[in-house]
Amino acid sequence: MRAVMNRVAVIGAGLCGAAAAVTLVQSGYQVTVFDKGRAVGGRMSSKRMAAGYLDMGAQYFTARSPKFQRQVQSWLKAGCAEVWNCTTALLTFDEGRSALEISADQQLRYIGTPSMQAPVKALLSDIPVIPNCRIASLQGYQNSWSVFSETGESYAGFSAVLLAMPPVQAQQLLVQSGLPELFNPQQSLLEPCWAIALYADSTTHGDAIFCQHPKLRFVSHQATKTARYGCYILHFNAVFSLENIEQPEEFWFKQAVDILQSAFGIDTPVESVAAHRWLYASQNIELTPTGIVALPEQQLWIGGDWSFGGRVENAYLAGLELADSVISHSKQANVAV
Repeated sequence: MRAVMNRVAVIGAGLCGAAAAVTLVQSGYQVTVFDKGRAVGGRMSSKRMAAGYLDMGAQYFTARSPKFQRQVQSWLKAGCAEVWNCTTALLTFDEGRSALEISADQQLRYIGTPSMQAPVKALLSDIPVIPNCRIASLQGYQNSWSVFSETGESYAGFSAVLLAMPPVQAQQLLVQSGLPELFNPQQSLLEPCWAIALYADSTTHGDAIFCQHPKLRFVSHQATKTARYGCYILHFNAVFSLENIEQPEEFWFKQAVDILQSAFGIDTPVESVAAHRWLYASQNIELTPTGIVALPEQQLWIGGDWSFGGRVENAYLAGLELADSVISHSKQANVAV
């Protein structure tokens, strides 16, 4: 396929897709974003409760690269992000016993306000987004792509498609589209995580708790986050999550309650609030990040935080690189024409 690109379909409304979409729009492209969820945000989504939001996915983000630092400053100025003034701690487990101690550092950590996905919503505020739309297949013909939802809707006339989603999901979509040869990712690049929210009327033991534990990877207490429900959020590690991936929510609530009571010494009643299974969450650190996947001859691009090693910041940087690659190829195509 060769075409002068002007209409782009972005599939995935997480931070990567949002960053790609807004960058393309700023360069004069017409962009439509599709997402299977009810709202934008991806793994930066928060669950709305009567008592406040629950951050079931990303708990915070950091900013190390100049490009992302500039974007974060823009969010801070707009009031859709703020510094999380959290106390950090470390939970260790040795010979059957847990130990929890404050482990302060100087790292600036940020959160979206009033919810974690607020920065993503800000990026997409002026861009058409079609939610509750799971794209089931793509079809390319001459210089044009059409996308089809699993409920039968079709959207045509796109000159390029960006898949801003986990690699296994991108591969599944291409297989369903009769294009299995285009992308063959490492299957375990992203690993699962069960996230459990519990409420206990107790003294907090740090707000951001890093875990060296056979079951846990991170625990957050939301009391110091603006507009949040003051719960504990427990993220189970990839190994334990994978071993028990099909267990019901009741299993995970029991595991989480037992840990709060044993490792945190909580002796007040513990209320089960919410559970979420992330099939594609944390990066497998044993595998090398692939970078974005650019297929300009097909006018197809694939990427996400996994392209550069996970983390919220890398989702943003991957989105910029996806958009820059589309723009660069479009300029070359214009010269050729």
